[in-house]
Amino acid sequence: MFNDVSFSYVDNNIFNNFSCKINSNLISAIVGASGSGKSTMLDLMDGLISCDRGYVKIGSYNVSDKVRKNIGYLFQFPEEQIFNSSVYMEIEFGLKCFNCSDIDEKIRKSIKLVGLDESYLSLNPYKLSHGDMRKVALASVLAYDPDILILDEPTVGLDNKSKNDLIKLLKSLKNEYGKTIIIVSHDINFLLKFVDYVYLMKDGRIYLEGNKFDVFSNEDAMNTCGLIVPNLLHFSNLVFEKKGIKIGYRDEINDLIKDVYRYAKW
Repeated sequence: MFNDVSFSYVDNNIFNNFSCKINSNLISAIVGASGSGKSTMLDLMDGLISCDRGYVKIGSYNVSDKVRKNIGYLFQFPEEQIFNSSVYMEIEFGLKCFNCSDIDEKIRKSIKLVGLDESYLSLNPYKLSHGDMRKVALASVLAYDPDILILDEPTVGLDNKSKNDLIKLLKSLKNEYGKTIIIVSHDINFLLKFVDYVYLMKDGRIYLEGNKFDVFSNEDAMNTCGLIVPNLLHFSNLVFEKKGIKIGYRDEINDLIKDVYRYAKW
C-alpha cells in the first residue's frame, strides 16, 4: 500500500501524494511508458529508496522497517545483483544473510525451480548467457522463500520457451505457495497470458486499474499512456467493431481461434 507518498529525484518530482493498494496473493502488473513511475514504485516497495513524505506498507509492516526477507526483488539487469564466483555461492549468499537452515537443500531446490540442473551450481555466473544469468538471479531470490516477489522486466534476454517456463513458475508460486507477485514489463503480450490485475501508470499516478482484460482492452487508455493493446485483445476489439460480434477476450491464441471458429459456424 502506498499512502500519500511523495518522492523526487533532485529536480524531478515523480510522486505527489500518491496512494495505491497492491493486491495480495495475486500476480499484478505495473505498466506505462518510460518515466511514468513504474521502476520508482518497485524501488520504494523494496526499500531501496525512501519516501520524502508518506509511507509504503507491505502486508503488516512498513517498508522502512527493513524487513527485507519478506521481499524478493529480481532486477532488470541481473548482473547488477550477482557478485559471487559460482552459482552455488550466489544462491547461498542470501540464505546465509537471513540465517536460513538447510542451505544446501534450498540451493538445489531453487536451481531446479528456475529450470536449470545442478551442474550449473559449479559454474561462474558471469560466464552464463544473459537469460541463464537471469534464472540464477531468480533462484537466489526464491531460495529464501519471500512472501512477495518483485520482477523488473523479467523477459529481457529470454527466448519463448524460457518465457513460457517463467509463466508456469509464477503461476505455481501464486497458486501453490500463495505468493504476491508484482511485475513491471513492457512486454504486454507476455503479461496478458498470466497476470490477474493491472495498474496503468501515467505521469506518476494510476491512470487506470482493474483486471487485465478491462485495462489491456481499453485502447483509448492504453494509447493515452503510450502503450499498445495486446494483439489478441486488439483482434477481439476489431471483430466487434467491424462485424458487431463480441467473441470475448482470451489470453491464449488457441482459445481465441476456437472462439472465432465457433462464431464462424453461425
